Amino acid sequence: MKKSLSRFYVTNITDETPFTGIIEMSALVDKTEFGGNALVYLPKYVAPDDELFEKSDAEIEEIFINELEKMYSHFNKNDVLAFKISRVRNVFPIPTLNYSANVPSVKTSLENVFIVNSAQITNGTLNVNETIQLAEKTLIELKIKN
Repeated sequence: MKKSLSRFYVTNITDETPFTGIIEMSALVDKTEFGGNALVYLPKYVAPDDELFEKSDAEIEEIFINELEKMYSHFNKNDVLAFKISRVRNVFPIPTLNYSANVPSVKTSLENVFIVNSAQITNGTLNVNETIQLAEKTLIELKIKN
């Protein structure tokens, strides 16, 4: 988008809207990383059989943009440079018994190469905050060891 919606990274929505939140990445990452533009993510998690899966991308775009116009008086649909939709019917991993005993190591077979990702999150919902916390914790642990 040409302009930000707000200065907040996350806006959770409890009112009836077609999306459940507004994630403004450009509130967290400098806009220069996006060519001076704003990057906004509008999450909508639904059951695999939800009717939203049957709507076209154009229909979803119209519904979401119309709602943004209602929510933000300064929003103009002409400021939208691109609108992309990702559809995945099943996004949450099925927890398995004793997974915490089998969490992959951050160490790899390569010296000083480590992998930190959501596979190492236990007892969580795989959100951005948990992933960042895991990365920070691992970095601190690695610094202490070295």
